[in-house]
Formats: sequence, structure tokens, C-alpha cells
Amino acid sequence: MGENKPTPEQINEILEYASKKLGISKEQLVSTVKSDEAKKAASRLSQSDIARFQTMVSDKDKLEKLLNSAQAKQLMDKLINKKD
Repeated sequence: MGENKPTPEQINEILEYASKKLGISKEQLVSTVKSDEAKKAASRLSQSDIARFQTMVSDKDKLEKLLNSAQAKQLMDKLINKKD
């Protein structure tokens, strides 16, 4: 699975793109991703889900569809604003 690991440059591009789409700062997005809530959610993913996610975020069109989905916006709002 190591071959699917994004480079630091790709991660930075994804963070920049996602933060613009979500209307938050890159730093706020990084903080949210590193939070315990994000770690808890990620720990529940199966290996196939992880692989699917990696494939999706490496495709700019698929990433845009993901970030524009109502579910993604709702999740990011919940994580960023720490709502229950």
C-alpha cells in the first residue's frame, strides 16, 4: 500500500484545495485533521475504505465531488466547530 501514499507536495495541494472549498484556513483544516475526532473516525475505516479514499483524493474531479457533497460539508462543520 506504500505506493499509494501521497507525497508531501500532493498533501499540501489537497489541503490548499480543500481549505479553499470549505472556506477555512489551511491551518484550521490541518488542526481538524489531526484532532482526536478525525483519528477516531479514521481508525474505524477498513483497508478497502482507506484504499478507496486514497484513490479518490488523488483524482481532482473526484476530490471536488467529495468536498462539495452535503455530507462532507456537514462533517467538516461538525469537526471544525466541535458540535455534537
